[in-house]
Amino acid sequence: MLTTLIISLLLVTLVFNRYVPVRNLPVVKDYEKDAVFVDLRDYQDSAKNPVNGAINIPCGYLKRYIKEIPDRHIVIIASNELEKNFGARLLKKYGYNVKGYTITGPSQ
Repeated sequence: MLTTLIISLLLVTLVFNRYVPVRNLPVVKDYEKDAVFVDLRDYQDSAKNPVNGAINIPCGYLKRYIKEIPDRHIVIIASNELEKNFGARLLKKYGYNVKGYTITGPSQ
């Protein structure tokens, strides 16, 4: 019974962190002057459509290279909602001020 409860809580936490949208995180359409752009897309996606001046750290490497991100306002560049949610929650957990996001993908 206890094992089932623990596994259920872990699954709910996993689903929440990845699929539930982050609150109060607006879409940024135009470039912010004081913001640091963090590109969370894979290296292949960011190489096809690069963003000048962005720090490219894919989601899988974000925890490892989080110290390379300056402590300023952050705008996330992601290819889908999952990357955006995961990256925003992790950056906020480490104390970064995430100002907004933009999603670039096939439909954008």
